[in-house]
Amino acid sequence: MKKWCQSEARAGRSVSPDLVNQELRAQQSSITTIDRAQMPDGGTVGFVDEDRLAQFALLQVWEDHQVDTNGEQNTERDTGVGTAAWQSSTIPTSAGGWRTLHTRTLSGFKGGSLFVEWSCNVYVNNIFANGINDGSPYSSNYMNLRILINGVNIAERRGGGYHQTSRIFGTQLFAAGDLTLSLQWRSTDQSQDAALNTSSGNKVPYAHLWNNRYIAIARYR
Repeated sequence: MKKWCQSEARAGRSVSPDLVNQELRAQQSSITTIDRAQMPDGGTVGFVDEDRLAQFALLQVWEDHQVDTNGEQNTERDTGVGTAAWQSSTIPTSAGGWRTLHTRTLSGFKGGSLFVEWSCNVYVNNIFANGINDGSPYSSNYMNLRILINGVNIAERRGGGYHQTSRIFGTQLFAAGDLTLSLQWRSTDQSQDAALNTSSGNKVPYAHLWNNRYIAIARYR
């Protein structure tokens, strides 16, 4: 039996200003302390189970704390680099433009707001920024990042240069249905006279991403 009141009116029909708060606290306490036996069907059929929670969830989360191979990009990995260097993108292997790091289907999206955040470490070999034909001596090269949902760009930024940490996030409203998440990266174009090989004959690492992780949070009305 719920206890709606915890105090009586005072003499002269005056009441305590805190009386309403006490009633609300008593009501909330009664609701939040219902045990399984008090649930519909007497708690015998598992009314609150994972399937029912997923169906009526207000929030839904997808995440990956280690994208692809140990969190490293494997879109362009040149094995011709030195033994102590990353098997990263080099100028001979660089396709240029936007390259897709990772794709995932966000299944079961019910329609509403979707928030996506992607963080990573980036490396851009800055020896390529001082080419004779570059036009901008000592200009930094950058790693550009963007997040696509069903091919629609919801976030884009010029990420870190040299050896830095990058973070990008965006949010947008979408209709109900499965969504395709794509994480893409693009390195700065190289100058015409950029070095391709070291004196030992190994190819020079140019751009790389690692420690990639993301989280997508859906909020339903």
